Amino acid sequence: MSYNNVGKVWTVDSFGEYLKTLKKPDWAKRVCLHHCAAPSLAQRPQGFKAQHLENLRSFYQSLGWSKGPHFFTDEDQIWGMTPPTVKGIHSVGWNSTAIGIEALGNYDVEDPKSGRGLQVWETTASATACLLEWLGLPINGHSITFHRLDGKTSKTCPGTKVNLDWFIELVKAEKEINKLPIPTVLPAQIEQMTRQFLPVAETMRKKGYSDADIKKNLRREGKDFFWLDDHLEFAYYDKELGATIAPLSELNNIPSK
Repeated sequence: MSYNNVGKVWTVDSFGEYLKTLKKPDWAKRVCLHHCAAPSLAQRPQGFKAQHLENLRSFYQSLGWSKGPHFFTDEDQIWGMTPPTVKGIHSVGWNSTAIGIEALGNYDVEDPKSGRGLQVWETTASATACLLEWLGLPINGHSITFHRLDGKTSKTCPGTKVNLDWFIELVKAEKEINKLPIPTVLPAQIEQMTRQFLPVAETMRKKGYSDADIKKNLRREGKDFFWLDDHLEFAYYDKELGATIAPLSELNNIPSK
């Protein structure tokens, strides 16, 4: 059956490990992005639940589809439907060459760049980065496509508010963040640094955040770093320490957990 992954769900951290257990399909040359439209973010205030994926499977089967999209994403998790080793049904022109991801929300009207919408697209970008790494493909406009770019559809998928260049940069940023080591910085190293700057991860641990919280909340867009939606001005990544460094004044603005 090509709905074998219904009932399976992964975090961003575990998704890459799952892919490593699979044989890379030679037909997959890109990842195709969609939005659910229905359900919207407003219709799923707590994201997907297992029953929602069962309902979607029943809907696709009612259309006569023997399989569906490969993955669905929400704010926190990646939900399975069709295994990525099997060609799915999600975009007429891309079915034979693309792995399909459906992002929760309606991005013709909902905002993909703030709040829950941004969190969904960050999860989607992480999933895309993992898939491209697994497939051995670069992150660019050839390996990433949108459903609306399929010449055989009139749909706006993944939403008119989602720009391809923006999403490609988000995938690059998520890949870098997920690979950033979050080491325990030695006191001697901290003492050698300017007192006005501290490692973000080390500081956030002291505020009660877990490593998982740090990976989820700390993101990079180009040369800029953010904690959730708060811009960490003058923050930078120190390659020698393997840590993101930010001004103490910016870190003090982040509340303890």
